[in-house]
Amino acid sequence: MKTLKDYITESFKQRKYQFKVKIAGDVSEDQEQAIKTLLEKFGIDNFAKNSTTPIQSLPLDFPTLKNVNVNIYDVSLNYPTTPFELKEYICGGAKLHANQVVVRNPAEPTEQYQQPVEKRKGALLDDPNYKEADKIKTDDYYGTKFNQNLLKELAKESKQRAKDRGEKNPTEGTKSSPEYAEGASTSPISGKK
Repeated sequence: MKTLKDYITESFKQRKYQFKVKIAGDVSEDQEQAIKTLLEKFGIDNFAKNSTTPIQSLPLDFPTLKNVNVNIYDVSLNYPTTPFELKEYICGGAKLHANQVVVRNPAEPTEQYQQPVEKRKGALLDDPNYKEADKIKTDDYYGTKFNQNLLKELAKESKQRAKDRGEKNPTEGTKSSPEYAEGASTSPISGKK
């Protein structure tokens, strides 16, 4: 029978921790090798240079730097760590300034927005059925049925709040006062018939 330690060890062996390491400016082969050596601490599974951007006046992930290119590396590690810890470790070991290094998880929204999007063929309005549009039940958002359900919910909530405050609801308990009863002969305001 396996022990808890065996299960934990197996779960760590199977899982890979993905990161994108971005370094602003030129990176020499010696610095690349130093970074790769540093990452051995975390059981490096993969270290590959993904791409190098052209020189940009204001790189996307480096708002404090101007007119630099960005080297992007895909890193896969066997042991868990955080992007912040990895950034500090790379900056210290490779002698890079903290403004030059960004480490992110590929699943972060900022990384997903940067992924290339598949180009569609033709104009979006050429499709009269709008197949790409989400299927939405209009009754859930507006219309007579929605308004009736909203009013019912508001009435329930109003009754519950009144009950919580200890107030009597005029529709509960006794019927309305005798002046308002059907067939009443006098008006409660003027006192006339």
